[in-house]
Amino acid sequence: MHFSTVTAVAFAVAPQLASAHFLFPHLMLNGLRTGAFEYVREHDFGFMPHNNDFINSQDFRCNEGSWRHRREPKTAQVTAGRDTVGFNLHLDFGIYHPGPVTIYLSKAPGDVRDYDGSGDWFKVYQLGTMMPWNGTDQGWLTRDKKNFQFRLPSEIPAGQYLMRIEQMSVHPPYKQKEWYVQCAHLNIASNYNGRAPGPTIRFPGGYKISDPAIQLDSWAKPPPTFAPMPGPQLWPN
Repeated sequence: MHFSTVTAVAFAVAPQLASAHFLFPHLMLNGLRTGAFEYVREHDFGFMPHNNDFINSQDFRCNEGSWRHRREPKTAQVTAGRDTVGFNLHLDFGIYHPGPVTIYLSKAPGDVRDYDGSGDWFKVYQLGTMMPWNGTDQGWLTRDKKNFQFRLPSEIPAGQYLMRIEQMSVHPPYKQKEWYVQCAHLNIASNYNGRAPGPTIRFPGGYKISDPAIQLDSWAKPPPTFAPMPGPQLWPN
């Protein structure tokens, strides 16, 4: 299996670095962790996060350099309404930084290996804070979790898809955020022929710096007691 020089070095670094920043190289499939980058599109940014400017870049779709790795992963065969999918962090580490996790799907017009993610995206999973929330890092349900899994909704049309995970770390001051993004390849079998999934957004353009989720100030005094989720409403809705 191919690994870029950046990723190979990243996997070899000290555990303390890996626990601070992270990757999502493993697809979770019906509770089983698949191999690193077996079904996940690698990128060239290693463990490092991006800042808020990232939301205005085409790389916000699947991360910097991922396009040149598009033909390396396999495409997982799954069935809507039956199979459970998701992502697992590298080396079974849990997420150290507080912040929401969201997962989106975008249907490819053909072979997902040739799809750049420029089409519509709809959200199928999200995880934020406990409710009520006391404003602490420990109140994030994502904290220390190593994988994020959900059952594919029945209401997804058949086809090949990019599945995109995003973690927005909220710990930096001055309303800055850190962004971690990765994409996997799915071929979804389905008999669904209802209305199209939505609401949809596109990347870039779907997020704005002025969005309430991005404007969350985790350093505010008194601390916030509500953390809006980034992006649109979940599908199905």
